[in-house]
Amino acid sequence: MLVNPMGPGDDSAIRRRVMRAAEELFKKLGFRAVTMEAVARDAAVAKATLYGHVRNKDELFRAVCERMALRMTRSFVGELRAEHRTVDARVRTAILGKQQLMLALVRGSPHSSEFGHHAYLAGDLFAETDRGLIDALAAVLAEDPRLAGDAHALARSLFFGSGGIAAELTSAAELERAVVGFVAIQLAGARALSDVPA
Repeated sequence: MLVNPMGPGDDSAIRRRVMRAAEELFKKLGFRAVTMEAVARDAAVAKATLYGHVRNKDELFRAVCERMALRMTRSFVGELRAEHRTVDARVRTAILGKQQLMLALVRGSPHSSEFGHHAYLAGDLFAETDRGLIDALAAVLAEDPRLAGDAHALARSLFFGSGGIAAELTSAAELERAVVGFVAIQLAGARALSDVPA
């Protein structure tokens, strides 16, 4: 469960400015080059105010990653919960939305690897987030009797396979075509295999 990294109930304008400034600086300059002074300056807050919210740059980076993970989770799960739509439509829009958000938030940065699974401050956070998203995806896939038997394996394939495809693309239009096609092929293939006698 993700928590508000800057304190309970602290959704102030200051917090939002600090988080936006920090996120942009980490994406633009990378972790090593960002200073707390630069974050305070770009957020238009006093350095003492910034330190009143976070103890150091490590904690600030972790807070930025938690904010990204929370945004991704809300979007992904929100799409999966759109019960008025078919399973395929919910799965497709959730996966596409995640990859579009990753493109917007991270992949455009020359320092994108610092936000990934191998980031020493946030690797555990993103791994935990991925596990939760895969479980949510598997639950939706299991609603289709033809996909239920291998729902978790299919969810992992869709989740990580779409990420591998998306990692190579920089255009939103290319991303949409590739991810939508990938999801459609995976779902059709899984259904076809479910019809083959063992």
